[in-house]
Amino acid sequence: MENMLQKMMKRFPLFIAMGLMIVVVAVIIGAVTTANAADYYSIDKVTRETAQEWVDLRASVESTIIWLPYFKFLGVAMILAGITMALGVIAGKLEMLGKQLMSSVPESARVAVPQRPRSVMWMRLFMMLGMLVILVGFIVSLVTAGTAADLYSNAIPAIDSAASGSALLNDLATVHSTENWLEAFKFLGVAFFFIGIVNGLSTIIFALQYQKKAIPEVVQKLPVQQPSPVPSPGD
Repeated sequence: MENMLQKMMKRFPLFIAMGLMIVVVAVIIGAVTTANAADYYSIDKVTRETAQEWVDLRASVESTIIWLPYFKFLGVAMILAGITMALGVIAGKLEMLGKQLMSSVPESARVAVPQRPRSVMWMRLFMMLGMLVILVGFIVSLVTAGTAADLYSNAIPAIDSAASGSALLNDLATVHSTENWLEAFKFLGVAFFFIGIVNGLSTIIFALQYQKKAIPEVVQKLPVQQPSPVPSPGD
């Protein structure tokens, strides 16, 4: 299990590159959606709210507004995961160097290598929790966007005149209520990522502090080599 995690951590450049690609794609989709929204609101109110062509355009815009932010946050999450994994790789390298240092000196001069701090576990845990939250939110946003597309494919007068308890108003309530909690939910995922990054940094600090303390102790414990006697000219 540990070897598998170490191999995954070393792929942090791939995660960062994928995250950057997702963000770029999201920006392009956002620009297209902005242009569609501008076209929609450039038409008079009666036409855009009743003509099916413009109703469908609004449905597309409204649904995209729901899932696109989570798509962007998915890209940001990939980048944050890559940063966390990079910190894990650095911490692992420092741990390995500490063990190699101790194994290269006489046993009498060695300093005990401390156990791996709990921050390593917390770093990995919060990184996975952050990714899980963002993925769940993205899936929910896609489902909600589908509901919004069905809802707004109806003319606005039909939605406004719908009776209480009708499918249209139930869909409208579902879309708005889900949008509200999704807004906060994505920041929970980002918070988890930052907690993971903090734990990764604390792991690196722990390893550096050990080396700062251990190296002078090793030097003090190393046996002093007596200089070889210099032969006199008469010998």
